[in-house]
This record gives sequence, structure tokens and C-alpha cells, in this order.
Amino acid sequence: MRWTSDTMHVSYHQYYLCGADYDYEDLDEVQRLSSGNTLAVGSPERLTALSGTHSGVIRLTVEGLEGAPPAPGPEWESAVEVSLYSSSGELWLEPWGGRAVREAGNLAHAGPGWYRVRVQSIGRDRGHAEDTVFTWVEEHYLAIWPAPPEPDLVHRVTDEYGLLYYDPQRPPAQPLYPTAGPPTRTSTGG
Repeated sequence: MRWTSDTMHVSYHQYYLCGADYDYEDLDEVQRLSSGNTLAVGSPERLTALSGTHSGVIRLTVEGLEGAPPAPGPEWESAVEVSLYSSSGELWLEPWGGRAVREAGNLAHAGPGWYRVRVQSIGRDRGHAEDTVFTWVEEHYLAIWPAPPEPDLVHRVTDEYGLLYYDPQRPPAQPLYPTAGPPTRTSTGG
């Protein structure tokens, strides 16, 4: 399943994947973004992606896969992978403060369990410079597939916006495990 929109709304530099069981406020989320890979952070039932654009629209392609996508091409300025646990078996694309984008589909396509998410971006510097945009100047690609939990993987962070906070000497962030309930799918995705 692949879905693309030229009008994915972002506010406060953010958009999300949210599950049906997401019912808590992750107060460390923004801190983990700025002190981590600067592009995405995963937690149980939620992924937060960081755009350069403060408010307006970005171009976004999301894709549910059975396995890892090919290595990101050189055109992508930043590319990272994070782990995310879905207890509900539902992960929906959501704008900040908005409703699920149902036409993008349920991205927890293998049901409850662990997923790996790759977020790739280009144009975050231009989005940040323009602040509010009504025609996209920034593009993101988000791929998700069932996979056991692993530390964050930074393929690259080369945009100036990401480099404001990204420190390659800092150890990668570890996956956040759910606090309650047994896993319903094995860590190998079976």
C-alpha cells in the first residue's frame, strides 16, 4: 500500500502516526526529538515526525511494506529509522491536533506488534525558512514494516535544520517498550 498527498498538514513542525490505544501524553517526546536523530521518535502507539515547516503543508508519501525498503537515495537530505510498538494493531497518519487521515490506510498492516519506521526528508531547510507554507516546499517519505525492536538508526542528517541539534557522537536512542500488556505478535514479526 502506497499513498501520497501534496497537502499533508503540519503544525508546530509535527505530524504523527497514532494508534487506537494511545492515551497518554509523552512529555519527553520533543526533548527526545531534539536530543536524538531530529527527524522522528517512536513510542508505544505513536510516532512523531519533525518537519522544517512550522505550519502549512508538506508532500508526504507513506508506504506499508513486508520488509525493509532499499537504502535511501542520495536525494534525501535526512533519513532515520525508529522502532514503534502497536498494541492496538492500528496506526493512522494524523496531523497535529487533527483527525486520522483514513485514506492513507491503517499502517499497522501486520496487526499488533513491533514495527520499524523509516522517515526520509528533503527541503526541511526551505520549509523552516518559509515557516508557513501553502504550497509544499518540503517532502517526506515514511515506510513502515514489521520488525523486532532496535535502536534508532541514522542513515544521514545533512540538512541545516537537523544539524542544529543532531550529534553523531551521541548514542542512538533505544526503543520505548509498552508498559502493560503482553505482545500479541512475536518480535520476529510472525
